Amino acid sequence: MNKMKKIVSVVVASLVISALTFPVLAEPSSSYYQNKQNEALQNSQQTQTQLNNVEGEIDEVLQEVANLNASILEYEGQIQQLTEKSQELEKSIAQKEKELAEKKKTLENRLVAMYMKKETTFLDVVLSGNLMNFISNQDLIKQAADYDNKLITEVEELKTSLQNEKEEIEKVKAEKEQKTQELQSLKSQKEQKAANLTEEQKKLESQLSEYKAQAEQYAALERQAIAKEEAAKKAAEEAARKAAASKSSSSSSNTSTSSSSNTVVSSYSGGKLGWPVPSSSRITSQYGYRILFGVKDFHTGIDIGAAQGTNIVAAESGTVILASYGWNGGYGNYVIINHGNGITTRYAHASKLYVSVGQTVSKGQVIAAVGETGNAYGAHLHFETRLNGVHKNPLNYL
Repeated sequence: MNKMKKIVSVVVASLVISALTFPVLAEPSSSYYQNKQNEALQNSQQTQTQLNNVEGEIDEVLQEVANLNASILEYEGQIQQLTEKSQELEKSIAQKEKELAEKKKTLENRLVAMYMKKETTFLDVVLSGNLMNFISNQDLIKQAADYDNKLITEVEELKTSLQNEKEEIEKVKAEKEQKTQELQSLKSQKEQKAANLTEEQKKLESQLSEYKAQAEQYAALERQAIAKEEAAKKAAEEAARKAAASKSSSSSSNTSTSSSSNTVVSSYSGGKLGWPVPSSSRITSQYGYRILFGVKDFHTGIDIGAAQGTNIVAAESGTVILASYGWNGGYGNYVIINHGNGITTRYAHASKLYVSVGQTVSKGQVIAAVGETGNAYGAHLHFETRLNGVHKNPLNYL
């Protein structure tokens, strides 16, 4: 009977440890939600880049519209000046036409007078003794007529000059009006482009808000999953402890031996985490906001520069809850280790992974090799520390 109880206890302990090792059968694990969160954050970053580009285009187009407005106002001012000058010339031309008409009338009157004087016969002049007066009057009339003709010619020439100037002004004015219409048309096109870009900006802002909301939602789900995994692990530990207590000393020894490769990790004690790349202490990028390719970005961990293939070690004992090859939202090949009490660490951009999901590791154990997979430029380790799924500054724990 005692032997049967021991066998049952061993079976129960094995089942409990199996449940601890593979917690994803009932529902998605924390790593699943982390991957979804990474996808949402990647989409958010790409959308932010697109939004920044669109906002830059809008600024450029609005500046072009402002420049066109200034050019249009300048042309309109010139057109107004030309209009005023043309109106002045029209007045001058009208005045010259009036003067010309008056002088022509005067000349006509004088010619009539000359004609009337010619009706007196030469004999009448001789008999009257007024020959010298007649000759003198004829010369004066001729001089007056010549002078009037000269004035008429000058007036006509001045009128023609004014008319030519007015025509030239009207030509320049027409050209400026044509240019103004072209600028107005170009301005309308630019304003339409700005309106279209503004609509695109609104759509991108909406998408960005959606992706950020998704990231926050997945972060919350990840925290819940981690909490459930912690609760399941503690329950498993308690069940394993009770099962172990009911075994005989020999069964206890066998159990210890058989489960040595699946040791349940004790809760994180709160001490300092170990440095994850023992051969390198060079931090190439700190935790927090940074400018990456002209875009403001929040760096959720620290980057430790090291040669390709350099060993990466576990910062603390724990259970591997994710060991994944691929893009993984930009993390590349990476590992997540659960250390208990809500503390997890992440090791990204690895060239090789030496552990698998469910495996327990010790502090300082080699778990991966430095690489540049995923969204990485140059070989380095991206190291994160998270508390209940929320990223924290790793330097506060190292």
